[in-house]
Amino acid sequence: MSAAKPTPMSRKLNERVPPTAVMDDLPDDAILWSVNSEIAKVKRQNMFNAVFFTLAGFVAIVIGSKILSVLGLDNLIILLIITAVIAFMLWKELSRNIRKMALLDLVAIGSGHPWHPSEGMENNSVFVSDGQSWHLIPPGVRISPQAGAGNESTLLKKNDMDGKTMLRWQYPPDQITRTVISLINQALSFRDAQERDFDSEDPIEKARDREELEFYPVERVWEETTEGSLAPEPGALLRERRSLREIVKKYNER
Repeated sequence: MSAAKPTPMSRKLNERVPPTAVMDDLPDDAILWSVNSEIAKVKRQNMFNAVFFTLAGFVAIVIGSKILSVLGLDNLIILLIITAVIAFMLWKELSRNIRKMALLDLVAIGSGHPWHPSEGMENNSVFVSDGQSWHLIPPGVRISPQAGAGNESTLLKKNDMDGKTMLRWQYPPDQITRTVISLINQALSFRDAQERDFDSEDPIEKARDREELEFYPVERVWEETTEGSLAPEPGALLRERRSLREIVKKYNER
């Protein structure tokens, strides 16, 4: 009796056995998505912010005490109050930056993902961790955040609020968490674009047809295209990072 053939993760994996949906460790050909220059830039900025605000907090306390001394207001109670206020603001900002870095370490991509600097295209998977295990996000799926019990955690739902809960993050569903999830969905959309067969229907074409329906409220002008044109070539198109840079820019502004 012949052995069963392994199920490929995608049409590009050439009979490789896919990882399970939930795993303790990442596959050998997957790595944290900070391998991407834009994501790495966000992490470096968060580390810089953490160090900067730590130093700035101590300097502010020293300068504040000197100013109080010059003004003859070097009362111990006043100094303690000012120190407590500065320390609270410092702790709050540090917590934000530490949480940003922690969230960014919960996502990984395969070496074939368009955001990976390698030229391979075999494993373009996206993995998300709950802090203990790694979860392989299925093809065509997007992540929708929903508040957990007490608004202290975030449920990562499959596609929408009514979808299946795939995993839970022990962080509140605030703007920081939602911005990271928007980055994940961007990575998922690039994964699916690379996975799509050349002869399959483009979702953009579906959008064109949808806007021609009578109930669609806004008439959109689409740019003219030349049928059969491959400029830019598919590889360059799939590795275009402009939309990622725009989201990262908004992320850094928060």
